[in-house]
Amino acid sequence: MSQTGSSSRWSPTTEQLMILEELYRSGIRTPSASQIQQITTQLSFYGRIEGKNVFYWFQNHKARDRQKLRRKLNMQLQLQQQLQIQQHYQQLNHDISNHFVGNFCYPYCSTPKEFSPFNSSSLFFQFLVSFFY
Repeated sequence: MSQTGSSSRWSPTTEQLMILEELYRSGIRTPSASQIQQITTQLSFYGRIEGKNVFYWFQNHKARDRQKLRRKLNMQLQLQQQLQIQQHYQQLNHDISNHFVGNFCYPYCSTPKEFSPFNSSSLFFQFLVSFFY
């Protein structure tokens, strides 16, 4: 299949890209038909371009911005959930440790720090290990 007047994919020049990004930063998200025509005329001084290139550039740029925002929000949500899980397990570990210290220390511990049910030298830990092995 050969075509006469082959069309190739548009690739913006550095100048065109700088102008398009500046327009986007200034608040233009969905340019009207007349704005597209004006932008195309301005950008044609820096290289080959058509109105459809301007239209699709803004469409794609908006879509990429939405994707970035979604990824950022998902990442923040994951971090927040991980922090909540970590805090939950720290509290659970603290509660369990306090429960075992209160129930198993008796007169053998002078301070609660001396006894930790999860310390490998504690009798409780050794009991758990022997129970499971």
